[in-house]
Amino acid sequence: MRIKILQDGDKVIGVTSDFIVVERISGEVDIIPLGKDESGIWVDTEHITTIGYGDNVVEVETENGVKITNF
Repeated sequence: MRIKILQDGDKVIGVTSDFIVVERISGEVDIIPLGKDESGIWVDTEHITTIGYGDNVVEVETENGVKITNF
């Protein structure tokens, strides 16, 4: 099995049976969930969480494309 999620300069900083944590070259960190079923393992692209730079703000984009911001 090969999980191709890295770009040049990225580093894997953690792995569990449920997540892969990647530090991107920008310094931001992606927590990438893995899905599992009888057909195998896949990257759950709909639920990736990015930890980025900012002022303690959480942003979520809905299915309709609306951004919700919590302070």
